[in-house]
Amino acid sequence: MTVQHTSCSEEVERILKSDLPDLEKLAQAFDCITGFIVAHAEGEIELARALQDREQQIKTQIKMETMKHARSIFSHVYLRIAGRRPWDEHA
Repeated sequence: MTVQHTSCSEEVERILKSDLPDLEKLAQAFDCITGFIVAHAEGEIELARALQDREQQIKTQIKMETMKHARSIFSHVYLRIAGRRPWDEHA
């Protein structure tokens, strides 16, 4: 387990134990976990580029874009339910 993964796990536990409404807990935990996955994938893509491993680069790019799409879907549904966005996307 990496330090970043531990930090994400600890952050999710903190969110789940907080006094936030359940919808907010869900949004924050989803953001933490999926944001970690996207950031990790970005690092993997850079490594694959450096190693000139095109196949791994493409696989990881697909994984990252799929996660970004899932985040987009979640954000849209959250907006429809709560009337606001769950987080600010840094595009």
